[in-house]
Amino acid sequence: MSDTPESVLIGSLQKFSTEDGPGIRTTIFFKGCPLNCRWCHNPELICPRQQLIQLPNNCIGCGYCVKGCPQGALAIKPGKGVVIDRVKCDVCLQCANNCYAQALRPVAKLMTIDEILRIAEQDKGFYDKTGGGITVSGGEILMHGEFVKELIREAGKRGINVCLDTSGYGDPHALMEMARMENVTDILYDIKSMDDEIHRAYTGVSNQLILDNLRMLAAEGRMVEKLIMRMPLLKGVNDSDDIIRTAGEFFREIGVKRVDLLPYHSLGIGKKRNVGGNQEEFEQPSEERIAEIEIYFKNEINLEVGILG
Repeated sequence: MSDTPESVLIGSLQKFSTEDGPGIRTTIFFKGCPLNCRWCHNPELICPRQQLIQLPNNCIGCGYCVKGCPQGALAIKPGKGVVIDRVKCDVCLQCANNCYAQALRPVAKLMTIDEILRIAEQDKGFYDKTGGGITVSGGEILMHGEFVKELIREAGKRGINVCLDTSGYGDPHALMEMARMENVTDILYDIKSMDDEIHRAYTGVSNQLILDNLRMLAAEGRMVEKLIMRMPLLKGVNDSDDIIRTAGEFFREIGVKRVDLLPYHSLGIGKKRNVGGNQEEFEQPSEERIAEIEIYFKNEINLEVGILG
């Protein structure tokens, strides 16, 4: 464990999660991702460094944060509450410490493996009764390979099963090592687009490493049983017949059994604004189009299909 960092930035631990793997789960959101998806629903977790997030509805306009900011990066404006000059702000978090209303907060918290698992263990009874466990998510877990591997090992010692949630963009050796661990029961594997040009345009990276890592996992018999494909669906971006059918043929070729469809939602827009940026808005495919995609995967590729909210 000498190469394992003692603590990493964790965005949140979400209890009673029911869409991040089987059963009732606690989902652990790691900060930092090598992709920059233009629709990301957790944009505050993309940057690997600590950030300051504001919750405008919490602000009571008291001004304590302004007085305590050593960089003079804050101001109170009528009707807007606190306004942050992100150029001046050095994320010292003094303002967050002074904010009684919690309108200013750090995005993430440095946590050790023991701190994470002590919280996760509180719901072990639910995991055992429902076939659940913890899900390691992000951000991207492959940016924290050694820490995540040690977390999985320690969870196993405490009788807790683990689900991996990954974009597949990262070190193949670390991914395979995680996937082979005895207490890793499921792997949620994202496919944003089978078209590499579209993938580059909308995520900032090629899909080649992602597809290579997926082939690698699926080639190992017991691993393919753990794989659950996840496909975000955005109208006019990755819902065309060509992209969907290329994905279907690829899934058939490698032998996966399940795909979950994730129609676009706009929850990331407000989060991005609250960490000092702007996110464009997309559209969901129509209900009819989502149904067509579902029928195609079920009837032509013989996959189990889920549609998640």
